[in-house]
Amino acid sequence: MVVVTGQTKVSDAMSSSDAEDDSQEPATPTATQAEHALSLLPQQFPEVVPLNVGGAYFTTRLSTLRRYEDTMLSAMFSGRHYIPTDAEGRYFIDRDGKFFGDVLNFLRSGDLPPRERVRAVYKEAQYYSIGPLLDLLEELQPLKGEKVRQAFLGLMPYYKEHLERIVEIAKLRAMQRKARFAKGITVDHQCIGVCDKHLINHYYCKRPIYEFKITWW
Repeated sequence: MVVVTGQTKVSDAMSSSDAEDDSQEPATPTATQAEHALSLLPQQFPEVVPLNVGGAYFTTRLSTLRRYEDTMLSAMFSGRHYIPTDAEGRYFIDRDGKFFGDVLNFLRSGDLPPRERVRAVYKEAQYYSIGPLLDLLEELQPLKGEKVRQAFLGLMPYYKEHLERIVEIAKLRAMQRKARFAKGITVDHQCIGVCDKHLINHYYCKRPIYEFKITWW
């Protein structure tokens, strides 16, 4: 008697489609996959770094960008992050470069911008997290005046609520007088005296009295 088993060699069971797959070359990585792979590698920067900040070109030393450790620029050019380059090989930062020169001048030699650019440079210093520059700019006008003003208004109870109510009344009166109420509004104030109201015993109010001027257009 002859017994026929049902065993089949694995190699013989391979389909023609599997054989064709084995003969194919490995798939070529896509551009996105290649860029992702690059982002995982430590990036090496030259000692002299060409920059393209939103279309404005700059050239500076790597040590300048790394001058303060706890800043975004220092982190960006630490080698831990991948920074893309433009067609000319400049490292690209997707930010308006109008005031980046002022930021670089501070990093290079501690120079501060003129008064008319203080607010704009302060905004850039916030973005790049440059603490020493922020501290110095806050002591310059007009930021210092605004800082003092906000601190002073913080001493006035319910200032914001009272101001909003004053503006509502001004709008209502303007409408009642058929005045054309437009798009903008400014509020100025000045101290015109000190309250001398008697409170109790020998205590007096002594709080400053302010005059508000509301202008709209």
